[in-house]
Amino acid sequence: MTNLEHFATVVEYGNISAASSVLGITQPALTRSIMRLEEVLGTQVLVRSARGVSPTECGKAMLDYIHAAESELNKALAMVQAIRGENEGRITCGAGSVSMNHILPTAVSRAKRKLGGVQLNLVEGRTQELLCRLKSGELDLVLGIEQTEGQFADLRSERLLDEQFHFCVRAGHPLASRPELNLSDLVCGEQLVMPVLSSSPVERALNLELSRHGCELGDNRVETLSHAVMRHLVYEDDYVAFCSSIWFRDDIRSGALKVLKGDWAFPQFGTLLFRRSGDVTTPWLSYFINEIRGAAIELRSGAEAAVPRTSNLAS
Repeated sequence: MTNLEHFATVVEYGNISAASSVLGITQPALTRSIMRLEEVLGTQVLVRSARGVSPTECGKAMLDYIHAAESELNKALAMVQAIRGENEGRITCGAGSVSMNHILPTAVSRAKRKLGGVQLNLVEGRTQELLCRLKSGELDLVLGIEQTEGQFADLRSERLLDEQFHFCVRAGHPLASRPELNLSDLVCGEQLVMPVLSSSPVERALNLELSRHGCELGDNRVETLSHAVMRHLVYEDDYVAFCSSIWFRDDIRSGALKVLKGDWAFPQFGTLLFRRSGDVTTPWLSYFINEIRGAAIELRSGAEAAVPRTSNLAS
């Protein structure tokens, strides 16, 4: 394990000198450690050049497993410390924008009031990227949109809530009073603001509907993950928002935003809680997950009150 740690540190810092300083050992000792690792593996793990060092293909293959092993050992240490009463542990949770903004604030606040000593680390990102980090052991759980990719079939998942995507405008927008709209005219003729949907189930559903209508998104659109940017463009510049019912739940419920009706239909998308199969659930993690469930239930009831549920697309 020491040799593996030394190797990972050298790769992180890019040269022997910096890594040896961080590790607190001499350069010759660090070089011998890497040589011992290469001897055990029977292959070279580093390529040395005038600019520093970089991992070989075999070295790259080792890195993910080294990080996963380190993560598991840290969890084991935290468990032992908790049993001895030295701390209450650490939870690292990844989440997409909806969960990060609308579920986790409530769950974290409640969990911290009960588990004051627990360390909560929150990481925001796209679900697919977060699930890869979950599989490698970097994260304890992930809140994100449901996935259809087979690479995540080995993860455990629990459905927290469903969200619907709509086209919305401010109440005074000229389109707000239109009883029925055409998707082609909307996406080609209006200024749109929408979340970044790269390689997501929402993007695939949108592209399917665009294809069904024989149209494409126009160039006059803004893609953002910022709720503040989307809100400003909708209220100040009369943009049409393509957004989750969760993002603007209160605005829709109050009537400040109007959901547009037209010749399109989008399925509901599930927000799921993902975990690795076989992971041990510590008492503090179990409590945190229960608070997440509670926050999701409250959010779900509020979203259902805001907008009538529409039917799913036929598969």
